Amino acid sequence: MRASRRRPSVAVIVPTWNERENIGTLLSRLSEVLAGYSYRLVVVDDGSPDGTADVVSELQEENPRVLLFQREGKLGLASAVLTGVEACDSEIAVMMDADLSHDPRVVPGLVEMVSRGYDVAIGSRYVPGGVVVNWPWTRRLSSRVATWFARALLRPGAKDPMSGFAAFRRELLLDLPTHYSARGFKLLLEVLVTRAPLKVAEVPITFARRERGKSKMGVRELFGFLALCLRLLRWKLSRPSARQDDESEEED
Repeated sequence: MRASRRRPSVAVIVPTWNERENIGTLLSRLSEVLAGYSYRLVVVDDGSPDGTADVVSELQEENPRVLLFQREGKLGLASAVLTGVEACDSEIAVMMDADLSHDPRVVPGLVEMVSRGYDVAIGSRYVPGGVVVNWPWTRRLSSRVATWFARALLRPGAKDPMSGFAAFRRELLLDLPTHYSARGFKLLLEVLVTRAPLKVAEVPITFARRERGKSKMGVRELFGFLALCLRLLRWKLSRPSARQDDESEEED
C-alpha cells in the first residue's frame, strides 16, 4: 500500500490594522480548514486603535495555535509578514489579508501546491477562473494597469504578481536580498523578482471587496508601488547576471 504523504507544517500570517470586525471570523474559518495540519495562525498587529489585538488575545485563550505580535505604529504589511515568518519555524508560510477578501478555503490548495514542489503558490485574480467581485470600475482599471506595468517592467513570471494572497517555502522569505516593500504591501512582487528563477503556481480565486471596515488603499500606496517597481528594476539591472533578453518573459 502506498504511504500517504506527510502534511507540512504551516504558518498563516495575517497583518492587521483596525480589523476588529473581521479577525475573529477569519481565524475561526482558518482553524476549520487547517484541521489536520500542524499550523499556527500568526496575527501581526500594528497598534490598531480599534482593539484588534484585544480580540486576538481573547481568541488565544481558546486556541493556543493563535499567536499575536503587537508593534507600535503602522510599519507596513510586508514587514509584518516577515516578522511572522521569523517567529515561526513552519515549513510553509501563507500570507493573506484580514478583511475576508481572501477565502480561507483556498489556503489548503495553496499549501498543497508548495508541498508538491512549487516555490510559491499564488491566489490569482488574473488566471482563468479568477474573479474579482464588487469592485468599482475605477478600482478594476487601476489594478489591471498596475499589474500590466509591473509585468512589463519587471517580468516577475506570474500573471498576478500583485496578489496579497500566497504560500511560500519559508526559506524564500528569510534573508531577502532587498527589503524595498517593507513598509508597503507588495511583498510577493519583491520575492518574485529578487528570488528568480522560481517555480510558481497560480490558483484561481474569487477576490471579494471587503464587507466591513475601511480599505487601506490610497494615493500614498500608489506612489509606494511605483517607487517599489523602480527600485526593483534598478536592483535587477545592477546584478552582474542580469539578463536583457526575452528568456524570462512569461507567456501570455
